[in-house]
Amino acid sequence: MFFAIYLLGIIIWILMGVGGGSGNLVNYMDGFTLLFVLVPCILILFSTGSLKAFGRAFLFAFGKRGGLTVSYKESLLAVRMVMAISAIFGFLGFLIGTSASIRSIKDFSTVESLGWIVRDLLVSMISLIYPLLIWVILLPVCLMLKKYLLSQKP
Repeated sequence: MFFAIYLLGIIIWILMGVGGGSGNLVNYMDGFTLLFVLVPCILILFSTGSLKAFGRAFLFAFGKRGGLTVSYKESLLAVRMVMAISAIFGFLGFLIGTSASIRSIKDFSTVESLGWIVRDLLVSMISLIYPLLIWVILLPVCLMLKKYLLSQKP
């Protein structure tokens, strides 16, 4: 229940932060970049057999209790794995976008070329937004799982 309140509060807070309306939110959306971050997360979960444990983490976060301690540990590892992979691929996307924008400039002697580099850098920073949003969602789940596991120790 508290996690649902947290998610709703975060959504409202982000919408207020980008100007109070969903029209401004479009400036921060890029489907290819989102897929560049999410697809490796899904692939790593699928290839390690942790997809079910990741889904269970959200059930635990929304208040389902009574599972085995091993299930909580598996879910915690799956959540941490997604957080790490999203950060790696978000930063990788930022590096690719930055290097592509610098390579596209032919003449560095003008002020206008510096302006284009700054604009392109701002676009490549979108790939850092998605991992941060994933972390905002998953960090409380990770902390709740860890708290439960610490309470189970004698």
